[in-house]
Amino acid sequence: MKWPDGIKDVPESSGVYIFYNDKNEVIYVGKATSLKDRLRSYLDIKNAIFPKDKLLRESIKSFDYIITSSPSEALLLEYNLIKKHKPKYNIRLKDDKSYPYLKIVMDEFPYIEIKRGLKNDNALYFGPYVDVKSLRRVVSLGRRIFKLRRCTKKLPKKKCIYYDLGECSAPCIGNVSKEDYLKLVKDFILFIKSDYKKLKESLINDMNEKVKKLEFEKAAVLRDAIKSIDRVFYSQRVLTNDDITFDTIYLLKESDKVLIEYLEIRNGRLVFEKPYELIGDSDPKEIISTFVSLYYSKKVEIPDLIISNYNLSKKDEINKFLKEKFNKDIKIRLPKSEFEKKVIELAKENAIEHIKKVLYPQNEKVLLKIKELLNLKKIPEYIEGYDISNIMGDYAVGSLVVFHNGIPEKSLYRKFKIKYTKGPDDYSMLKEVFLRRFSHLKDSKFNWEPDLILVDGGKGQLNVALKVKRDLNLPYKFISIAKENEILYYEDYDNEIVLPKNSEVLHIFQRIRDEAHRFAKSYFKKLLRKRELSN
Repeated sequence: MKWPDGIKDVPESSGVYIFYNDKNEVIYVGKATSLKDRLRSYLDIKNAIFPKDKLLRESIKSFDYIITSSPSEALLLEYNLIKKHKPKYNIRLKDDKSYPYLKIVMDEFPYIEIKRGLKNDNALYFGPYVDVKSLRRVVSLGRRIFKLRRCTKKLPKKKCIYYDLGECSAPCIGNVSKEDYLKLVKDFILFIKSDYKKLKESLINDMNEKVKKLEFEKAAVLRDAIKSIDRVFYSQRVLTNDDITFDTIYLLKESDKVLIEYLEIRNGRLVFEKPYELIGDSDPKEIISTFVSLYYSKKVEIPDLIISNYNLSKKDEINKFLKEKFNKDIKIRLPKSEFEKKVIELAKENAIEHIKKVLYPQNEKVLLKIKELLNLKKIPEYIEGYDISNIMGDYAVGSLVVFHNGIPEKSLYRKFKIKYTKGPDDYSMLKEVFLRRFSHLKDSKFNWEPDLILVDGGKGQLNVALKVKRDLNLPYKFISIAKENEILYYEDYDNEIVLPKNSEVLHIFQRIRDEAHRFAKSYFKKLLRKRELSN
């Protein structure tokens, strides 16, 4: 359909919409509870907060839509279309493989299978499981502990070797009643749900019942099962003794990388952790919303609570989709309790570690190129970046950011409120910041040595830095980057350095410059707000 003329013919129904460019390529796939309202929203340029959003709107030449019978169907269809077309403007999971599910076939005596894909059949599904080896270990261990049958489909009429090994309850020869077998299946479900407390209580109650009935052999089997699950759950990290269950989604954006750190907390235990890299960028709220849609569209279970470090965009719509899919209300919010904040902090630590593992090998190559370009003695492990922010000299601040191995080290950031410079004199302000920073060379609060110092600006800013270097006899190398044309000025070279726009070296200098600017600007705004409130 032609854009935007065709919007008038679109119904109010829930469904999925698809945008095409002038080459008839799919550039974006989205879902909506009301297709007409959502498509109309793309006509308002005020909604284009990010450059990507504006580019998307400018690229739309035609569109199509698919009506769905329910919001949950739209959720799954959106996921499948994004996976199929990989649209340019969609945020999507980098690792988007099809993962297996654990399937319990609800026969008279149920049995377990590992299957890829969901079917609308008489079975219980759990997953998907991203670690297939771990899934197979869980199934194997669960079968041994709970002695569930290995045979599938029709129950045979004779025992198998697993019965002789003590790993099957042998319903095939009537060794276990249907009631007792179904109880084993229920306990196995508690096991795979990591519901340690309920599972142990259930097994202890069963064991005590067997003892009362003088069925000591069966009681011994249950005792061994309790010991086995104790060993399994002991390896899980206990975060609290309280009976608390929720999922955690932590978003981290670093350089051009977008990462979601996902944790599952079940009954106070950390039972699952995985980082997910995403392709594409947008507002953090939009990224979180997209991840929730993509991730939970394939899940068969969800806790009542999900905590995240950002609120959702389109929160009501996401909640509606999830409620319809899982048949219950699900809260998605920022952490409130001290424990929830503790878990978010743990997710943050894991995310930072993963980003470092991803970025460090790439950055190491770029840092080597910087060493060669500037003829440095060693790879610049620590690079400092400086910027000044003010309005005609008022509320003047300076910033110092530190990149360690090409990654922001925010614990080393420092901010300076300009004290001694009067009036709009950026050079004097920069000089003041340098003098104050380098008066702390042997200070424990500045316990690193910069290998390279980057200044936001051109030759003038570099000359200010070099004068301070001479006056204080500093051993460090200085370089500046001019915003206009992105030209570099280095103290050892007479001529400017002009790098290609796609240069990795230029990109890392730009990131440091932009981060110093962001940090200075945020401090400047804080002081300005504080003054406005006091007035």
